Amino acid sequence: SKQARRRSGISRRGLTLVESLIAAVLLVTVVTAVLGALSAGHQHAMEAKRLITASLAAEQLMAQVTTTPYSQLGQWDGWDETPGTAMNANDEALPGLFELIGRRVIVRSSSEQLDEVQIILMGSIVTIESYGADGRILARLVRFIPEPQA
Repeated sequence: SKQARRRSGISRRGLTLVESLIAAVLLVTVVTAVLGALSAGHQHAMEAKRLITASLAAEQLMAQVTTTPYSQLGQWDGWDETPGTAMNANDEALPGLFELIGRRVIVRSSSEQLDEVQIILMGSIVTIESYGADGRILARLVRFIPEPQA
């Protein structure tokens, strides 16, 4: 009976191999889940940074286009800068992440009706699209520019 107590006492100390394996599997599962969440968070942050950069690139080009005299606005139609070729108003390359962004301009004649005062304005709709290397549109700006009245 003393031997039976010793054996049962010894078997209760420490972990068995099965318990150790279960603990290891649980640990690996938790670490994998945490690393997956961190990786997904990082990917979302990079995509957000890319979208913000595309929006800034589109705004910069829209500012450049809208300062053009109205009579020359049509010259912008079809303008396309592939990723890595974008320039600012001073013909300097845009820095950093802007190298991953391409931009294009579409200019179309249009009219807008102001119902409150029963006036129809003639003008142009300027669309600026920023796109990635895969061709996916990341940002789009659309502005109506009224034709100057003589």
